[in-house]
Amino acid sequence: MDNPNLDEIDWENFDTSQVPFPNTLWHVKPAQEIALKTTAMLIIGLAGIFLNSIILIVLIKNRWLWSASNYLIGNLALTDLLTLIICPWFMLVRDFFQAYVLKNFGCRFEGFLQASFLISSVCAILLVSYDRLAAAALTAEARVTIKAAPMIIIATWVCSCGLSLPWVLKREYKERPWKDYLESFCVEDVRVLGIYWHFLLMLIVWIPLGLMLVTYGTIMWRLECSVRELSARGGGQSIARARSRALRITACVLLTGICCRVPYTALIYWRNHMSLQINAVDGSYEIMWFAANYLMYLNCAVNPLIYGFTNARFRKAMDRTPGVACFKFGSWCCMCTMINRKRIQIVDKNTEKIFVIENSPKPNKRLSRTIKHILHINKDSLDFSLKVDETTTKPTKITPVKTEQI
Repeated sequence: MDNPNLDEIDWENFDTSQVPFPNTLWHVKPAQEIALKTTAMLIIGLAGIFLNSIILIVLIKNRWLWSASNYLIGNLALTDLLTLIICPWFMLVRDFFQAYVLKNFGCRFEGFLQASFLISSVCAILLVSYDRLAAAALTAEARVTIKAAPMIIIATWVCSCGLSLPWVLKREYKERPWKDYLESFCVEDVRVLGIYWHFLLMLIVWIPLGLMLVTYGTIMWRLECSVRELSARGGGQSIARARSRALRITACVLLTGICCRVPYTALIYWRNHMSLQINAVDGSYEIMWFAANYLMYLNCAVNPLIYGFTNARFRKAMDRTPGVACFKFGSWCCMCTMINRKRIQIVDKNTEKIFVIENSPKPNKRLSRTIKHILHINKDSLDFSLKVDETTTKPTKITPVKTEQI
């Protein structure tokens, strides 16, 4: 039987089992391509799982970190961890095989899980951004409390799952037999999901980018006003350092969001304007599809570095937590730590130090009188060169106290 004109076929009523498969049969991608893509995904997958696990372990094992702000950071780490464990492998399997081997379960839940985790991640990022805005520019009553944080986190997860339900209800797994091939694919209801894709893009790309821009812009404006006000009084050095640090974090947040999320937007708009032709998704579109999804998962691996490892309290806890302290994250993981140390050293060189003796052993009167005669200690000065009696077993603890030069 001759192949009919494919553009004139009524696919709903046409018996495809009588004609060969009109597309090129390749079944599985070449081994070299599979190895390259798998390696690239393993790099960010394992790195992201490791870094997010560190954040969760440190938060669980250190009760003094249990605050509303750190709960929000832990929620972000948990969301990114689940995303990197589950979602990339759906994407790789779908990319490597010509047939849709995930069957009905994959068709129903692949998009649902991916959308749920991405929306939850966006909500977690927005909650962390709001908490920082409330701490920097709003009143104490506007901050998220430790009692409200778990309820807000649960609410964001419920809303994320609810908003992702169309991917369960409006996708369907189908099989179509050809003369030489059994075609299997996952089809979407374009009347609903075609519009819903644009709504999803607003949720995971444009809304978070816009709100983060407003949030961190407000924080920078508030810090700038504080610096100017205190500089007029001859101070404000600590606020100026906080402003510089906030500027660096803001740049990292916005650049990461733009680089990792905007390509996915371009992919969806490209797909919606493609012509309905055979092999239209091959070539450059296929490369763009993998790169856009890869960058979305890369964002999940970078988030713990931006929101967790830049937190001084987390870095201190990392060096004290069993199983994590061996990595010495608090000593070398962030460049800002080294920069801050250099600045502190410069300040220390120009700072006069007074030493205060704490918990020192009480010497006997003879030793006290002897030291006073030798060192000529009076009421207005205190020397720290104190000899301890041989019978004393407890050493003297000397704590330096810094005072600024006048």
